[in-house]
Amino acid sequence: MEEKVEEEALAVIGSYGTARQAHDAGLAVLACGHPYWVRFVEGRFLLVVMGADARKLKGEVDLTASRNRFWPPRSLDLSAPSTSKLPTAAAIGLLIAVFACQNEFPKIVPLAVNSSAGLLQGEWWRTVTAVTMHADLGHLAGNMLGLSIFAYLACRYMGGGLAWTLVLLSASLANLSNAWLRAGDAFSSLGASTAVFAALGLLAGYPVGAYLRSKVGIQTRDWLVPFFGGCVAFAWMGGGEFPTDVAGHFWAFGYGCILSVGTAWLGLAAKLRSWHQRLLLALTVAGLAASWCLALGVF
Repeated sequence: MEEKVEEEALAVIGSYGTARQAHDAGLAVLACGHPYWVRFVEGRFLLVVMGADARKLKGEVDLTASRNRFWPPRSLDLSAPSTSKLPTAAAIGLLIAVFACQNEFPKIVPLAVNSSAGLLQGEWWRTVTAVTMHADLGHLAGNMLGLSIFAYLACRYMGGGLAWTLVLLSASLANLSNAWLRAGDAFSSLGASTAVFAALGLLAGYPVGAYLRSKVGIQTRDWLVPFFGGCVAFAWMGGGEFPTDVAGHFWAFGYGCILSVGTAWLGLAAKLRSWHQRLLLALTVAGLAASWCLALGVF
């Protein structure tokens, strides 16, 4: 505003880094029916009003700033730590190789499937090895498609090493919970579907953890939509009739959600360097290999 006013009659009620910030604050002054001026002094933009109204107007400006401190809402910063498709492609290649071995050596199947009887005998490795086996070609193809989408996107959130560690951990915990709760039954299961729904759970839970970690207001849609989208996808794909292991899918999705919420809340992905990711990936592969060695009686 260009009105001529004596300097002695003016007072500064705010200092801002940009002219836009100063004029945005000045809107509160205009809303009260008073004029304001913006002066540039020593690298700062000063909000100036009539001295007689300075105290009241400063209170209005401060109140407006307090009410609007979370506006406009900030979007979540979900970075992409890894865009490499290699870990996911390698996992799919492993599933194909294990399926080929199953057909060539069918005697390995009862040694490695997840089962309540095996768990009661202390054969915990079955919860891991069962993730890599499939009943038939259609079963394998469906899980390969699910992993190529959900697991790869989880890697975009967390990095290949962390994502695949959590996928295998969630799937194994799901198999463990499933077999333990059916300890009195003749229960057995196999397949990477638990890994598929674990990856889906990671995708659904990660924005929720990022929301909990955020120190400022963010848009609800940034975490609520992915979470409920994951729940809808689970409801759509996770059900079915016998022999579909719905309980295993449920446990896998649940564990995936819980682990990803914690991971995002701790900001773990941002703290890991590239060699940490590679180390996690190597440890995951080593754990899988050790489980198969135990299943086959190598040691």
